Amino acid sequence: MKLLFKNTTQYTKLIYDQFLAFHNQKYHLRYTLYTCLITAFLLLFLIIQVQIRQFAFVFLIGCTLTGFLLWRFFHPISVVEKEYKSETIQEEKVFSFCFYSNFFTVEDEKEFSEIKYHQLSKVFENNDFFYLYLDKTHAFLLDKSNFKNHDSSAFSSFIQKKCWWNYHYIKQKTHKNT
Repeated sequence: MKLLFKNTTQYTKLIYDQFLAFHNQKYHLRYTLYTCLITAFLLLFLIIQVQIRQFAFVFLIGCTLTGFLLWRFFHPISVVEKEYKSETIQEEKVFSFCFYSNFFTVEDEKEFSEIKYHQLSKVFENNDFFYLYLDKTHAFLLDKSNFKNHDSSAFSSFIQKKCWWNYHYIKQKTHKNT
């Protein structure tokens, strides 16, 4: 099988911070709206139970609401802290991505994976990176400046054709010093 593109990206804390900022920008509103809807539903149910004097249910719903809000606040923080402490970020692992016509491979010094393009849930491109999402919380980060045998614009055309249903280009504002 012919190798079409190759990218090698080192996962540093700076790159991970950039990814977190991007991810937060893309998904924070959806996460917040989902949290607000569930909270509103639970509060409405709580109010109804108070009005009909079902205090056992009031206690149960109150505990559920409290647990839900604590989980929605602390879970993302714990996930990010866990990722920061992971071997990938702490040791600044290097990942090699090799792209072929029907699949791509991801490799580091310990693991090797083969992934078909239809397994990607989203593909985002911005000024500096491609983010290939497997699901809403796991993504591969490809630094645009690290393509070996082609430039990133050729890869952009390629990945758009392979993932046309879920490809998105995100234009970033550039900051000029005045």
